[in-house]
Amino acid sequence: MKVYKKIMDVIAECEKIVVSAVLVFVTVITFINVLVRKLTTSQFAWSEELVINLFVLLIMLGCALCVRDGSLITLSLVFDRLKLAGKKVLVIICTVADCVFWAFIFKAGYDKVLTVMANGKLTSSLRWPEWVFQIFLPIGAVFLLLHTIEYCIDFMSAKPEVEGGQSK
Repeated sequence: MKVYKKIMDVIAECEKIVVSAVLVFVTVITFINVLVRKLTTSQFAWSEELVINLFVLLIMLGCALCVRDGSLITLSLVFDRLKLAGKKVLVIICTVADCVFWAFIFKAGYDKVLTVMANGKLTSSLRWPEWVFQIFLPIGAVFLLLHTIEYCIDFMSAKPEVEGGQSK
């Protein structure tokens, strides 16, 4: 269990570095594009294609990092009212449902990548193989799956909080 957690810590740190680097790059390239459009009559059409596709990567990795610590947007109205045993059952149910969904997203993204590779389709502005950007979806789904499992393991192995001498 400790080995898994250490591996996931390393993966999360790598994700944070990638997210930070991509966010800085996207911000800079967008700022330059806006400046060029305001100061001249030309624009970097290719930059919009790059920015939009990199935002997919940012969203997927950002969601994966949020899942890791349970901070993805949730409705905690029911969860907060449950006792620890009920919370554990709900976390298991949600983990199974999430894993099925992430597996579906992975399969759909993977099939799309294979289709695009087979067709040899290129992006409109950059003329790069389209699969280079399409692969962000299955990659993000893998990280979401890993962090969903990690959150479930962490939640199940956490010590119950003690409040007033009784466990919650």
